[in-house]
Amino acid sequence: MAEEPDGRVAIVAGAGDGIGRACAIALARSGADVVVAARRPEPLRRLAADIADLTGRRVLDVPTDLADQDACRALVDTAAKELGRVDVVVNVATYNPAGRLEDLDPAEFRRAFEINVLGVLAVSRAALPYMRAVGGGSIVQISSEAPRAKLVNLGAYAATKGAMEVASGVLAKEVGPDGVRVNVVVAGYTDNAKLAAYMADIADRRGVPVTTVRDEMTKSSALRRLTRPEDIADVVAFLASAQARAITGTITPVTSGVSIGG
Repeated sequence: MAEEPDGRVAIVAGAGDGIGRACAIALARSGADVVVAARRPEPLRRLAADIADLTGRRVLDVPTDLADQDACRALVDTAAKELGRVDVVVNVATYNPAGRLEDLDPAEFRRAFEINVLGVLAVSRAALPYMRAVGGGSIVQISSEAPRAKLVNLGAYAATKGAMEVASGVLAKEVGPDGVRVNVVVAGYTDNAKLAAYMADIADRRGVPVTTVRDEMTKSSALRRLTRPEDIADVVAFLASAQARAITGTITPVTSGVSIGG
């Protein structure tokens, strides 16, 4: 089994709650010191305190607007300055404007692109010099089934997540010779507050109980279960680890079998 470098530092962008929170905790439990970033300071402070209590690892919380390119670079620079290095970046932050493409305000589409593509790339690119300095690193981007399902009312989200996946694959080829790995994890219907709100909206529009929508989503998966944030976090922690040293350029579904590739 490959050994992890001492004092690994992982940045989780979009770590306030849900998948981001689970990823930050999983990485700390794997032995990494963690930098958590999101726009709202309060959830970050609570998360940092929880990680420190649970794991004893060093934790730095950095409120960051991930639509701001300068702020993304400052996040990475702060992590390196305060904790000494950067080994892992996990990009969870996402913006999901609902609406049909013909009706969607272009400003909403633009913001989705700024966060889901440009923000992800800004954090990733800012980390590259620090990763090269320590001989390599791991970047893990979080995507969804939206680019494949092409759901009505989620066109901007699907388009920008698809662009992020393609850009991440190209980046994997570009930085592979430097020992930097880039992978994408596709999250399925993830049992969290965002999914609960989405199910409630569907139920309201259809005039059915929320439990009906939840049952339908559950039954759409081969495993007959919703994916939990911890399911995704465990895969992220693996891809960030030395055990995944030969894995790069992949798109890995963690969907409980919502879609089965062939």
